[in-house]
Amino acid sequence: MPQITINPDLCKRDGICVLSCPAQVFVQMEKGSLPEVAYEEHCIACGHCVCLCPHGAISHADFPPGSVHSLRQEMIPSSEQLLEILRSRRSARVFKDQPVERELIEKVIEGARLAPSAHNTQSTEFIVVQDPAVLKQISQLTADYLGKIIKLLRNPLSRAFLRLVEGEKVKGAIYALDGFERLIRAHRQGRDRILRHTPALILFHADQSTIFAEANANLALQNATLIAQALGLGSFWTGYVVSTCNRDRRIPRLLSLPEGHKVYGGLALGYPQFPFRNWMERRPSQVKWF
Repeated sequence: MPQITINPDLCKRDGICVLSCPAQVFVQMEKGSLPEVAYEEHCIACGHCVCLCPHGAISHADFPPGSVHSLRQEMIPSSEQLLEILRSRRSARVFKDQPVERELIEKVIEGARLAPSAHNTQSTEFIVVQDPAVLKQISQLTADYLGKIIKLLRNPLSRAFLRLVEGEKVKGAIYALDGFERLIRAHRQGRDRILRHTPALILFHADQSTIFAEANANLALQNATLIAQALGLGSFWTGYVVSTCNRDRRIPRLLSLPEGHKVYGGLALGYPQFPFRNWMERRPSQVKWF
């Protein structure tokens, strides 16, 4: 259980901790009184109280000295600078034959680690694959799985059965069958259209019993794509690999995925051979205002 204390000599009784705590750990009996730590057992160790108190009056056992850092306001980009990063980020699928330095991958993971998570579970974990032989094996196992799906969905009997079992999920796979077959043909010819000969792959996984584990992983992945863009790296979401991991145990076994964990996202990383110089308009936002 976290140990939270309020220093009465430093506390200004402004109630910031009471108002900002998402778990309602603090109470203030009346305005101007010293807040009390009333429901410490509900604490999710998010650190809001420690980060927000301008007087340094709160101590939390989960955040010892050295774990709390001052924000460098001068380093925060403007909204236009951040928008330019968002505009510039596109999926890159043609990479230079050049490894990505471990230091840069660690920065991408650091950005992912800082993503928000439901109830501050920080549930997302990472597997980094750089070994060319393992990357090739992941592509092959994914191609093998897609080949099985093609056979099942091209067979009228098995397709009818899958429609009954999977319902609407099958429609998307049927729609994509021609694309799957082109991908398999390319793979047999030595053209990797699954991982695109990427030099690095990050898989985002978590214990599937964790609340909102998938949402947490995808928030982490989005953070990772933006950091990668800022570092001059290209990336794309490896949907074929993720889908295969969730329906075929061979890739999870290959990578020693922990028992009970599920792969929720995958990001291929590399130096783009053709950097984007322009950005395109997207469809206007569909918004309802009330």
